[in-house]
Amino acid sequence: MKHLYMIAALCFACAGSKAQITLTQNDFAGAGDDIVVSHADVNTPVDITTTGANQTWDYSSLVPTSQDTASFLSVGSTGGTYSLYYANVGFNSNRSNIAVSGGDIPNIPNLPITLSDPYSFYYKSSSDYRQQGLGITISGLQTPIAYSSKDILYTFPVDYNNADSCNAAWDISIPNLGYYGFTQKRVNHVDGWGTLITPYGAFSALRIRTVLAAHDSLYADTLGFGYGMDRAVVTEYKWFGQNQLIPLLQITTMDMTGLEVVTDIAYRDSVRNNVGIAQLSANTSVQIMPNPATDYINVEINSSKSQELNLTVTDVLGAVVYQDNFTMNAGHHLKQIPARQWAAGIYSLTLSSQEGKVVKKIVIR
Repeated sequence: MKHLYMIAALCFACAGSKAQITLTQNDFAGAGDDIVVSHADVNTPVDITTTGANQTWDYSSLVPTSQDTASFLSVGSTGGTYSLYYANVGFNSNRSNIAVSGGDIPNIPNLPITLSDPYSFYYKSSSDYRQQGLGITISGLQTPIAYSSKDILYTFPVDYNNADSCNAAWDISIPNLGYYGFTQKRVNHVDGWGTLITPYGAFSALRIRTVLAAHDSLYADTLGFGYGMDRAVVTEYKWFGQNQLIPLLQITTMDMTGLEVVTDIAYRDSVRNNVGIAQLSANTSVQIMPNPATDYINVEINSSKSQELNLTVTDVLGAVVYQDNFTMNAGHHLKQIPARQWAAGIYSLTLSSQEGKVVKKIVIR
C-alpha cells in the first residue's frame, strides 16, 4: 500500500509541478477553522536548501511524534475586554477577525504580578494578513496590547519571487515595575514553487522563507536601569498550498552561534491513532521561557486534568542534566529550572505521563 501511495504521489508531482500557483486570503485560515497538525522529531534529517522553480520536495518519510490542533477563534469568543478592544469595525485601528490562544509571554524577571493566558489577534483582508496585537491576563485582568507597528505576516496575492519586509513593535507599562518593549523585523521571500509531498499527501505549493530578528527591552523602575537583548534569529521555511489554510509543512530553525538548528518540524495532517502522545498534547500545553536562556528556564504547564508528570532535560548526547517527578492538579503550574551550570548548546525537554509525552527544544547560550 505504501508503495502504491508513493507511485501515486510521484505521478501527481510530475503533473502538478508544471504550473506555479498563486495564494490569496482564501488560502489562509480564518475564525472557526480547526486543523490537525503533526510534529516530527527535530533530529529527523530534512532538506531546507533546495529551492527555486519547479521543484519536488519529498518529505513523505516524516514520522509524527505528536499531534495537536491549530484552532482559529472568533474575537468575540475571547472575552468582553478583548471583544471590544479588537472589535472588527472600520474605525478601529486594531480591528481583528481572528484570535489564536497561546503564544509567548514576556520574560520579565522578579515580577510581583502574574502573566497568563496569552492570545494573539489578527486581521485578514484581501490585501494582507497581519497581527494587530496581543492579549495577556495580568493578575486576573485581561489586558490588550496593541502593536504600535503592525506585523504583516503575508501580503496578497502571494506569487513566486515576491519579497517583502516589515518592522513590528509593541510595548507595555506595568505600574510600580517598569516598561517592557518588543521589536521585530520580518523578511519574507517566496523562494520556490513546485510539488510538496508529505505523509498527508502531494500538493502544488509555494515555499516562503521568513527570517525573524527580534529584540527585547526592559526598564525596571525599582532598579532604576534598563537593558536590551537581541533574540536568536529564527527562520521559518513554509510550504503553502491552495485552500490548505495553514502551511502544509513548516520547518523552523534558530541561529545558534552561526549554526542553523532545527527547532520544530510541523505539517498539516489527519488524525492518526498510532501517535501515542496525542492525548498528552491535547490535555497539556507546555511553554518554555525564555528560550534561548542563560541562567534559568521557566516551564509553564497548563493541564485540563490532574496527572503524574515526569520532566527530563537531556543534552545532545542524551545525558540527563535535570529530572523531576511531580503530581500536577488541573490548571496552571510554573516550574523554574536553574540552567547556569549547563554548557551552551541545544537541549531536549521531555514532559511525559502514562498517556505519552511532549518534547521541546531549549537553547542555552
